[in-house]
Amino acid sequence: MTDQTRWGIPQVQSKNKARIHEAKKKKIPSYTLDELKTSHHNHTLDSENSMLKEELNKFKKGLGGRNG
Repeated sequence: MTDQTRWGIPQVQSKNKARIHEAKKKKIPSYTLDELKTSHHNHTLDSENSMLKEELNKFKKGLGGRNG
């Protein structure tokens, strides 16, 4: 085995630690439960709104086709 007190090994380890630290900084922060609930609620509302808009557009097209 090599002697780990040589200068090359601590430098390599410190470079790896720096890379790990940078990678951790790039990760997405963890959200709180309240933030996740709010996000889910907003997504649900957006989805329901888009479905209602589609239904209204279909209904409008249907009424326009009958009268014209």
